[in-house]
Amino acid sequence: MGTRKFLKAKRGAAAVEFVVAWFPLHLAFWCFTQVAHMYTAHLVFNHAALAAGRAAIVIKKPANPGNPGTDAEIEQAFHKALGPTTWNNTFSNTKVQSSYAGGASDPFGIVTTTVTARYKCDVPVGKRVVCTGGFVKMKLVVKLPHQGACYDNAC
Repeated sequence: MGTRKFLKAKRGAAAVEFVVAWFPLHLAFWCFTQVAHMYTAHLVFNHAALAAGRAAIVIKKPANPGNPGTDAEIEQAFHKALGPTTWNNTFSNTKVQSSYAGGASDPFGIVTTTVTARYKCDVPVGKRVVCTGGFVKMKLVVKLPHQGACYDNAC
């Protein structure tokens, strides 16, 4: 009779163990998914910042003939490099600033482009654990040398 009581007491143990193990595994899966999304967004952000930096070395020329371009065009290069509209909705508060540390005497000066943005975490469970406040701030400083093109013997 004692053996039957012992067997009845073990019923449902597998279901309880499953529920106990399921929650941490489920949470880990969503957190890894959010980290993978953040890494992908970081790669896209780096690519777009580099595109903005390359646009800046063309636009920020002291000896550029004609229309030298504007900072808005550098920011437009950043947004175009982000790619699909889903990335444009994922990044907010984007700011692109560039400066040229050279002049007529130094045509090969450094063009510095600083890009900042907020990345919106979007994985349902993972964003609460991985991202504080649902957003991650991203910032990248791109320093590229001016290509040194001289026009009309300006150098």
